[in-house]
Amino acid sequence: MRGFRFGVQGPATLSEPGWTDFVRRAEDHGYHVVSLADHFDGRPAPLVALAYAAAVTERIHLGTAVLGVDFRNPTVLVQELGTLEELSRERLEVGLGAGWKAEDYEATGIPFDPPGTRLERLAALVPAVRAALGPGVRIVLGGGGRRMLTLAAREADVVSIVAPNRAGRSDPLGPDGTRDAFAARVALVRSAAGERATFPELHTRVFATEAQAAQRMGAGDAAASPMVMLATAGAMADKLLRLRDDLGLSYFTVSAAFLDDFAPVLERLDGR
Repeated sequence: MRGFRFGVQGPATLSEPGWTDFVRRAEDHGYHVVSLADHFDGRPAPLVALAYAAAVTERIHLGTAVLGVDFRNPTVLVQELGTLEELSRERLEVGLGAGWKAEDYEATGIPFDPPGTRLERLAALVPAVRAALGPGVRIVLGGGGRRMLTLAAREADVVSIVAPNRAGRSDPLGPDGTRDAFAARVALVRSAAGERATFPELHTRVFATEAQAAQRMGAGDAAASPMVMLATAGAMADKLLRLRDDLGLSYFTVSAAFLDDFAPVLERLDGR
């Protein structure tokens, strides 16, 4: 059974003192990874901000959650990732995606091609990234759809299971965010992974409180959803233990708002 790993995703807006404080607190709390999303809605550029984080921390790993490959020239991207790997002393964790958010394509003027076309571009890039980076760098792929999860199951070190993104939109607090829906996606990953020598680590994102989610999903589904934060550290730790035992999920990333609130959960599950 895999030991737990925990990450925290950085905020959507940054200042220098705020970002330095955030990543240092994350490291002090014992988070394994700090990550940033990749969107064009006023958020920071992830590779630049993570390079800065590498300079002001010592141990915490640095993750991209996830880089949309349509928005970067593959040769340039490989160069930038290799540089960050070196400067961070191999603390890089590379999340790659096919792009899903319609607004990102509108903001950049890049055509929003059909999912199959975008997935082909992602699949072609993964071997190049793996070849360019050291063997200790984890590659993260994920999503909620069958084709994306099949690719991730076959190629990734970490499979991130989230709600599907249909037509450039996602609804993680709808039916796709329930525990049963997650179980179905985990089963798909296990089937697609086939006879891989090492089964990939399974990851998801915790981003809503139980009260917030209950308004959309109902109390029972909110309490059970892998993507929902419970009110007490004890209840949340017990929930994560059950999710690992039942579904194999062992790597969880929380939203920036939970940076401090989730720390007692890390303490309860440290080394487990």
